[in-house]
Amino acid sequence: MKKKIVSLCLVVALAATAVIGGTLAYFTDTDGATNTFTMGGVKIDLLEKAYNEKGELVDFTSGKLMPGVENKQDKIVSIKNTGDSDAYVWYEWFIPAALDSKDGSTGLNNILHVNSYGYTWDKYFENAKYTAPDGTDPVSSVEQTWDHDPEDELKKTVGPEGYFEQVTLDDGILYNKYVVLYHGVLAPNTETTPAMNGVYLDKDLDMDVDAEGNTTYTCFNKTVDYDFSKDINIVVNAYAIQAELADVDNDGDVDVYDAYQTYAAN
Repeated sequence: MKKKIVSLCLVVALAATAVIGGTLAYFTDTDGATNTFTMGGVKIDLLEKAYNEKGELVDFTSGKLMPGVENKQDKIVSIKNTGDSDAYVWYEWFIPAALDSKDGSTGLNNILHVNSYGYTWDKYFENAKYTAPDGTDPVSSVEQTWDHDPEDELKKTVGPEGYFEQVTLDDGILYNKYVVLYHGVLAPNTETTPAMNGVYLDKDLDMDVDAEGNTTYTCFNKTVDYDFSKDINIVVNAYAIQAELADVDNDGDVDVYDAYQTYAAN
């Protein structure tokens, strides 16, 4: 008996990583005076929101995944700079490889779909119907969008949608790793535009229960090699580095790609 309704709990593990400034004490050798210099600190919060039944944007708590784009689960993820220094920020996403495209693309033959508003400002503005915090339409700016395909800028071979590699995490599951970088500097007490807005399972996912009660999941006419009795984890790591520390080339020309490479090298 075929059932098209597949209801699964979505669990998203979140980890925010930041470069934190401390206190540097400088002791003179002339008169014994102590001069204390406080370095700017970087601190970020990884935020996730969803719309409730009243259409209000609230903190995301839990949700269920079901097949079909019409059953998309809101998952509006952004980063807020809660420190006192300018910062560059980016994400790493980890999607279970068994539910993702075999070629590392989240847009082709994947079972689990992770949606964003768009990779250019015009497309982002159109899809997100984005407005500034004061309710006005913001000035179009590439600095408010995300780069899902940073291959040229990082001078590194990167797959579709920012695919980097496959890794096995602590839960023993093989994941596809993606890296997405935020254009521009994130000032203190400001928040990025959302890098992710929802998740859903492909409409072709089927559940088959035989006479003995055994359950088999199929998609694209193939058996899905994933234990759906467990939660589906999308692991999201957010990173930040103080803007003044991000000049990897020491040429005074700094952007998020310098920042990423500076962080990766340390």
